Amino acid sequence: MELEQELEKDFGIEFKVTGGVDGKGLPRYLTVGRKMYAARNEDVLFYVVKLPKTVESRVLHKELAAYESIFHAPVAFWFDNLTKSNRNAYVRHRIPFIMLPTQVYLPFLGMLFSRKFTGPKREEALPLTPSAQKILFYLIYKEMGWLTKQQIAKELEMDPVYVTRGTKELVSRRYVSEVKNGRHVAVRRNLGSRELFNESRTALASPVSKVIYVKRTDAVTCLPKASDFYLSEIGMLNPPRIEAYACYKKSGIIGTFEIIEEPEWEEAEKICRVELWNYDPAQLEDDGAVDKLSLYCSLMDSKDVRVQGELEEMLEEMKWR
Repeated sequence: MELEQELEKDFGIEFKVTGGVDGKGLPRYLTVGRKMYAARNEDVLFYVVKLPKTVESRVLHKELAAYESIFHAPVAFWFDNLTKSNRNAYVRHRIPFIMLPTQVYLPFLGMLFSRKFTGPKREEALPLTPSAQKILFYLIYKEMGWLTKQQIAKELEMDPVYVTRGTKELVSRRYVSEVKNGRHVAVRRNLGSRELFNESRTALASPVSKVIYVKRTDAVTCLPKASDFYLSEIGMLNPPRIEAYACYKKSGIIGTFEIIEEPEWEEAEKICRVELWNYDPAQLEDDGAVDKLSLYCSLMDSKDVRVQGELEEMLEEMKWR
């Protein structure tokens, strides 16, 4: 079968693809005019739904959730034709899709790849380290051009050792290039900012390591605004009952916070939610709030369709360089 051959060619993994999948339990509109297949190998099972035409991304995002709730497995959509705008919208919404023979986007296979592959392909499947992701976002925000590692270390207040490790990781994924200039090594991104963000999307990880609840104080509210609290300020989302802020998980200021073990018993206006991040949000801070790309990563796995919609609006309105 053509799909089996394409999966093996692209990923080096043999799948057995079978048709005639029973759509029992699915509403009629998710079965009429659609063909469903199961793709199996020794490690994973996922389903493929072939659609007769493209579907608007926000609608398809809801349909994806409906299929996965019935199949209890990942689902990808198969199209005969896709426009560039279709493809970009599906990637933004993290909707798996296939268009043979040129487009295959199956982010849920990342864990399988990490077990199966070594070398560059394996690296691309794994999430970026916190240092590499912070440097990537920094380069996306800057005008395209060469920056020395010394400059990056100074502006991001990073140990030069971690800058070197982070840029090496980005070079290995072909997101950036390096050149030696005398005693210094300079780097620059290989794509425009929006293109680079889209290219790296499947490698991004949430910066949030842990969430705590603390008594509201000036020290807390001086932290960068974060999560749905900040998203509600820049979009149409209703504000949460409890304000949210972000703090580097190794910051000494955390020791001054009065941590609340049972926040449900406290008055919402007297406490705050604090996200402890794997990198310092203040180093990419945007006018008193976390930077927008890190905000996206912190909420990209939210099941709330309103949050997902606001995140996409935020990305559309960003000034890309």
